[in-house]
Amino acid sequence: MKFSFHLLSHLVSAALALMAATADNTPDLCTDDIANLEKILPSETVTDGHPIPSITVGSATYSGDVPHFVVSPEGGDHDKIIVYIPGTTDRPSLSSCLIKSMSESLSFPVLALSYQYLSSGDSFRNGKCELLVDGGDRTEQVNCLEQQHIDAIDGGDYGATHFKDDGSAFWGEVLPENSLTRRLGDLLILLHKRYPDGHWDNFLQEDMSTPAWANIVFSGHSQGSGHVAYLAQTKNINGAVMISGPQDECTGCPEGTAFWIDELYASTSDTPYTALAQGQEPLFPVMEDNWKRMKATNPSINWITADPQSTDFGLMTTAHDAYASPLFTDVTYADTSTCGGKEHCSVAIDDSVPYIKKSDGETFYLYEASVWPSILKAGSGLTGKNKRGKIKKGKRSKGGKIGKSVKSGKKGKLR
Repeated sequence: MKFSFHLLSHLVSAALALMAATADNTPDLCTDDIANLEKILPSETVTDGHPIPSITVGSATYSGDVPHFVVSPEGGDHDKIIVYIPGTTDRPSLSSCLIKSMSESLSFPVLALSYQYLSSGDSFRNGKCELLVDGGDRTEQVNCLEQQHIDAIDGGDYGATHFKDDGSAFWGEVLPENSLTRRLGDLLILLHKRYPDGHWDNFLQEDMSTPAWANIVFSGHSQGSGHVAYLAQTKNINGAVMISGPQDECTGCPEGTAFWIDELYASTSDTPYTALAQGQEPLFPVMEDNWKRMKATNPSINWITADPQSTDFGLMTTAHDAYASPLFTDVTYADTSTCGGKEHCSVAIDDSVPYIKKSDGETFYLYEASVWPSILKAGSGLTGKNKRGKIKKGKRSKGGKIGKSVKSGKKGKLR
């Protein structure tokens, strides 16, 4: 089987993104400042005795039993929750500053999942799917792009039964009991048992085991962002917040080749979508193309334009801006970043997020100012522009560069 130059170049780019948060010594910077935080191990939620497997990515092995983060505000009767899905090799604690912003920006519970992510980064998986091309037939390549999400979300062995030329599997098997759906369901069941007056059953279906998708806003970074988009495509979810993704690409496909992202979405027309990326990420053009394809297939998606708009320095972004278009930032990553793909990490991973530091050591993370709150509020329906939000319609802020470019219909500056 020939190894195309196109594939090789994408795998080189992917190497940086995969290294985004692989080091277990990556600092956890904001966990101690998250009010009302509860940490729950996946193993604590198990009722049938099944093991929580470790995850091997390349030559490194990561614990699969790292804590979920659960942040519950005062008062238990909420009509929605937001669930955060980390990326490859990531865990909730590495995005603790983002999770802190979620808890401070939103008035309902935040759940950051510890789950069995696929053991291969996004662009690597794109490349592996390309290996399935049979002559000019791309059918199995297109199927592979969808099956990766099914493996992670529902459990499956597609990746474990398809192999590279060296005999290695595309990615590891995910048993149904360790799927994203089961991890979330088991966590909600435990919370309902532990806090019977907390109304956690609002987020379970009548079988009291399956998540009630329509009451859940999903957010994610990197691989997690792709899973969020696929959930929106296959389930009627409450909202979608996509950070640095989706990065799915039909690599080498002729223009116009459709895959799952081009299909009609199960989520209703009032499900809000928001998206954010760093404009210098190697796969930013792939994300931009995916956002445009989503909007083209589903015109009811809330974006006025699918052309990403600049957040400038990230100080004046509003929820209305995030509701009107995908967003990008060109602010440089933090000088403390330990990531290989520093731009990719800079919008979600603690030590890569741009910051301002006072002489006494107090630190303020730039995207806390307006960027994170804006994509979270808009993605949760809190703009007054759709049925899923509860706050009243507010005025658009003046002077923001995003608002001007969206209003005029012009594309924001990308580079």
